[in-house]
Amino acid sequence: MPRKRPAAPPAPWIPRHAFSFAVLIVLTLLTYINSLHGKFVFDDLQVVQQSSEIMNVKTFRDALNAGWFGVGQRHLLFVTYALNYYWSGLDTFSYHVLNLVLHIVNVLLVYGIVLAVLKQDPRLRFLALAGAAVFAVHALLSGAVSYIAGRSSVLCGTFYFTAVYVFLKGLDSERRLRRPALFGLTAVCGLLAWEAKQEAIALPLFLAAVVFLRAEKKNWRWIAVLSAIPLVAVLLLLDQIKHLYGMVGSNAVLVSAGFDKVLAPTTYFQTYVTAVIKYYFPRFLIPIGLTIDPQIEPVDHWYSPEFLMAIAIFAGLAWVALRTARKEPLLALGIAAIVVSPLLAYVAIPLADVVLEHRAYIPGLGIALIFAWILQWVSRNRPSLRLAVTAGVVLTFAFMTVSRNPVFANNIALWEDAVTKTPAKPRPHFNLGQAYQDAQRIPDAIREYQQALALKPDIHAAYSNLAAIYLDLRQLDKSEEMLLKVTSLSPTFTEGFINLAVLYIRRQEPDKALAAINRALELNPGSFAAHYNKGEVLTLRGDFKAALESYKESVHIRPDLDAFKLTLGSAYARAGDPISAEKVFNDLVNGPLAAEAYRNLGLLYSNAGQPDQALQQFQQAVRLRNIFPEVHHDMGLVYLRKQMFDQAIEQFRVVLEQQPDHGPAILNIAAAYQMKGDSQTAREALQGFIERYGNSNSPYVAQARQRLLALR
Repeated sequence: MPRKRPAAPPAPWIPRHAFSFAVLIVLTLLTYINSLHGKFVFDDLQVVQQSSEIMNVKTFRDALNAGWFGVGQRHLLFVTYALNYYWSGLDTFSYHVLNLVLHIVNVLLVYGIVLAVLKQDPRLRFLALAGAAVFAVHALLSGAVSYIAGRSSVLCGTFYFTAVYVFLKGLDSERRLRRPALFGLTAVCGLLAWEAKQEAIALPLFLAAVVFLRAEKKNWRWIAVLSAIPLVAVLLLLDQIKHLYGMVGSNAVLVSAGFDKVLAPTTYFQTYVTAVIKYYFPRFLIPIGLTIDPQIEPVDHWYSPEFLMAIAIFAGLAWVALRTARKEPLLALGIAAIVVSPLLAYVAIPLADVVLEHRAYIPGLGIALIFAWILQWVSRNRPSLRLAVTAGVVLTFAFMTVSRNPVFANNIALWEDAVTKTPAKPRPHFNLGQAYQDAQRIPDAIREYQQALALKPDIHAAYSNLAAIYLDLRQLDKSEEMLLKVTSLSPTFTEGFINLAVLYIRRQEPDKALAAINRALELNPGSFAAHYNKGEVLTLRGDFKAALESYKESVHIRPDLDAFKLTLGSAYARAGDPISAEKVFNDLVNGPLAAEAYRNLGLLYSNAGQPDQALQQFQQAVRLRNIFPEVHHDMGLVYLRKQMFDQAIEQFRVVLEQQPDHGPAILNIAAAYQMKGDSQTAREALQGFIERYGNSNSPYVAQARQRLLALR
């Protein structure tokens, strides 16, 4: 009998592009959906809230102008932040949504890049889906996607990956006219990537590596031209780069606060190269131990074993890429995408933070390519395992990312995580203390500041913040001693002088306060807190018009702070401009300080001799806030002036119910009874106040005694 032929192996499953896109989009959304409500954390505050150009955006054109013509080089990036502010102000939801949308676009681009490396072979389409899925959910990349300030890398990645994809299509195109168009588009995308973040300077080098590794016959002209582009860019932008180098190297803000100086260039180079191998590479494979502020030990000598080992590993990776370029293009280009990437760009300019995880975002393309290669190997040798391997890796990484995203929910979560990961580093303790202080968790803040100082006793910012806490606790002498020490040891630390000025304002010492606040403004003319407190000092001195200008500047820098606007309205009133004051207060009646705005409108009308309009505003204020003794007192005064004694007494009684030690209310209720002809009740009210608060420090006790004597 004829022998049966063995059954042919089943044809490999080929997912349709539409299916792959749907899977990748849904997978990415599910992985990052719990990141969409995170608040501004760490550098988010600097890139958005500390940009007066962005904070004053009111129209779409303002957003474009603020981003493109504002301070700095990352024009395209700041356009996106300005648009977010135009759309939603400081509501962070739109910021996170845009980060996620950009990441989804990048995931699809990575899918296209893997396919292009595989020469669009439909039988290998599953590899592209799997590689892009790993990129979509890799936990190391959450530091770019979940972190609003990480958008710099995500947005740069969008144009970087587009350039790579278009360049690969150009290399494979057989149409003569199409190739120049695609290469021209590559150049445009490269420029846009540069406008998002200057780490895109590594793009031409990676494209040169692509040409070198993919071409059977080396086109040295192309390789030379591409390799020369970064050098030409450096020469053309030499003045800007020198300025950047000097600014980054001085690290003035952090050094004045008492943190470490930037490493010397040679030490930084050795440390950075070693950190790429010791920190980034292991986490590309297994993303555990992630933190916003890792502990990176300096590598002082070129002959240090860890540095020599790092050099050896880089050399080994280059050798593997060269040896496998023809047979295993995914592996070779994956290695190149990691090594010849923005990670390389950071080796040239010493930075205060040797490692920041969002810098690994674009090199994540290499992980997608390498995982696609691993899956290709599994498919050749254990085809039955490819789905299980893919599902296991993708789901594991997705779970790790979902668990990591809440770390970026707020500053407390972020820095509690950092303190857990790097307990011996002082900065996470300091930043956690600051987060606790902002949340009014004062004992926790003091504990973290003390821990930071135990690790590094010369952190001036920690002493300054502790002094601010003691200031709020009315321990003025202790606060002054600490602030004088801070400003003496660090005469360039702005916040120390601001806090010292606040101390002298509390002590009613305007001359000392003015000297301190002027020094703060010399150091940082853009400090909104310094301008605001200069307004407070000048108000204390009675120079209301000059104070008004300082308040205006503080509101211009931080127009999101309604409390500053409320003070500005009062400043207009003191400076004799009630019309402008009324406008400011009316602008606030639909915001979180509406009750205070209505009260100030009432005071404005009362001072203008319009008691009925004043009462209407006061009544609006008490509708919005049930417990508001100040407004009830204001209403009582208006009724008293109108000789409506019963109504005045009723309002003063409400004040004393809400705040029994309210001295002015007791004096005025006694006056109302006296005007009404009921001196006995007036005496009883004053006597009760004296008996209850006679041993307190209230200045109204003495006045109550004088009134009581007069009534007898």
